[in-house]
Amino acid sequence: MGREAETVREEREQFAPPLPAWVSELVGWVAALLLALLAVGHMAATDRSWMLFYDSETVLPALVRGSVMAGQPQDWALSAVLFIPEMGVYWALAALGFGVKGTFILNAVVNFLLLYGSFRLLSGLVRPERPRSRRIVGALVAFAATVFLTFLENSSRWDSFEVVSLLATGTFYGTTVLASVLSTGLAAPLAVPRASLATPRRRAVLEVALLVIIAVATLTNPLILAWEAVPLAFVFALLARRRVTSWKLAGRLGAVLTIGALFGLIARIPFASLITKDGPAYAKPSAAAGAGLYFLKQFSDLASTPAGTVEMGFVVALILFAVIVFRSSTRDGDVRTAVLAGMAWAAPLVVVVGMVALGGVGTRYFQPIFFAPLCLLVLVPELLARRTLGVHWRRARVLVASIAAVCLVGSGLVALTLRDSAEAMNPDIGCVDAWIASSHRTGGGRFWTIRGPKAYLRDPGQLIQVDKSFGAYQWLTNRTDYATKNVSFVLSDTEYPAPALPVGVENDPRQTIRCGRYTITDFVSPVLVIGPASTNPVP
Repeated sequence: MGREAETVREEREQFAPPLPAWVSELVGWVAALLLALLAVGHMAATDRSWMLFYDSETVLPALVRGSVMAGQPQDWALSAVLFIPEMGVYWALAALGFGVKGTFILNAVVNFLLLYGSFRLLSGLVRPERPRSRRIVGALVAFAATVFLTFLENSSRWDSFEVVSLLATGTFYGTTVLASVLSTGLAAPLAVPRASLATPRRRAVLEVALLVIIAVATLTNPLILAWEAVPLAFVFALLARRRVTSWKLAGRLGAVLTIGALFGLIARIPFASLITKDGPAYAKPSAAAGAGLYFLKQFSDLASTPAGTVEMGFVVALILFAVIVFRSSTRDGDVRTAVLAGMAWAAPLVVVVGMVALGGVGTRYFQPIFFAPLCLLVLVPELLARRTLGVHWRRARVLVASIAAVCLVGSGLVALTLRDSAEAMNPDIGCVDAWIASSHRTGGGRFWTIRGPKAYLRDPGQLIQVDKSFGAYQWLTNRTDYATKNVSFVLSDTEYPAPALPVGVENDPRQTIRCGRYTITDFVSPVLVIGPASTNPVP
């Protein structure tokens, strides 16, 4: 132990940058800010902007806030995901007064920065003995790789395998991704034998932190159990079997994960009235074959494009690299690295097998395929030669100052571009909302059609979700909307078929208003009756 401590001390002296700790951290965060702005700027400048600003599920935080600000009674119909942390972040940012689209942009930047913070904590927990410079560089490498994958995602679809950029939204499980990264970081030291961990108190703090994260993540989205808890327990059991860690430590981790999950599930009980479809309702084992074909098609669609080929190739290479690192680290007894590398391949494996077996359909469920391997990149500085890094950091003052200056200037320029984007409303949605606001009347439309325009209305109650049969479609919406039984116009668009009109209005006079992709069919008076909610509605 004495020789090892001496080696670590010499390494710290050799590699430590001639800068105060807070300066090094600040440079890391400034670089991360530039990368986050670039990622969001890319999304705002491509077809991905539709998914970020106007798509059906993405706009939920704006719909909730708009409904509250309009003074509506609150009775929401949600999925198994409660979006509690996501809503908190959105509301805090909305208070800054940048409008709906501006808040979406801020929210996206904050989400990316939170991921960098998670990578930074992960690198510190997995390699606490290494110089601060290495830990910062490791976090930036993992974060830069995330931004690189975001740049490869360009489509307007939220249901493709372009899932890395979903982190920018407030509704596609960003909090669950962050919880997964943090949980892996907290769990890695818990596999270390007691004698090697600093103090029993430190172990207790890590266990409590992990328990709290699992509990809160389960409260807001039980998917964390499949994404993190099950793969983590599997990796610990595998390490115990190989005698890299002990069965006792694996059992302690299992107990922490189980207690955290139970607390989270119990905490969901008061929210039962909001949950219209809970976790078990998504499981359809009989549809496993169909789910497998669905995911194969989605994978094929992504791989058929040059950018998609690069993205999938990069991720597959990372997973294969994780297998190699896992084998070498278990052989060398490097337990922290073994946990990180194990999760990089085990989480994708568990998620793919589990989701297909349960018949789940939705590419957003597959995010661990991408984010779990990315965590391994925090160890990249370990792959660089010590002598090279030492020389680099001995001459780091000018380099670090230059990096900070470039990042600050670049961040300012990208921020100005995003400000212009925040002020530019989609003209089709602007046209629809202007007409609806001036009409002072209420209309209906299908889920996929009305969500974008509804989110930007001052009174979102002026648009009511209906299914294809013009019945109430109570999904991710305020059920108090349906206190209005009759509406006077129908909103349709070119992407989805219009709902069937209620019986008896076929010959009623109407006028048509065109707004780009949208069409408003106006009956002037409220002659359209919204039917009752179906037990199996089709949006």
